[in-house]
Amino acid sequence: MFMQKKEAINVEEVQTIAKFEGLTVEEARLTYAARKKLPTRAFCGPNRSYPAHDAAHVRNAFARLSQFGHRLKPSVRARILACLKRRAKRFGVEHEETIQTALLVLESPEDEIKKKIEWFLNKEGLI
Repeated sequence: MFMQKKEAINVEEVQTIAKFEGLTVEEARLTYAARKKLPTRAFCGPNRSYPAHDAAHVRNAFARLSQFGHRLKPSVRARILACLKRRAKRFGVEHEETIQTALLVLESPEDEIKKKIEWFLNKEGLI
């Protein structure tokens, strides 16, 4: 009797997918099998994150980048954004508004900290 070998789910990959795309682990598991079938070049992010193999996924990747991009290093965000721009052009996805939102995320953590310190000092009347 021939039995098909069931592919094991790589827990580390599922957790990486969940982390980079803002999904729950359960949601990431559901997409793992379909994602595994795509070639590496179909993704714009590290560790096969930010799939951008069609127009719908490109739009979604822009949204995820603007929502969760602050968790990434600025250089990684910039590479993902550049890749998404190229894919948007290829698939005819209008994205200017989304890109502007994503660019706001590219603000450095140091700038965010400075703003928070200024806000606190103003609030306390120390400036």
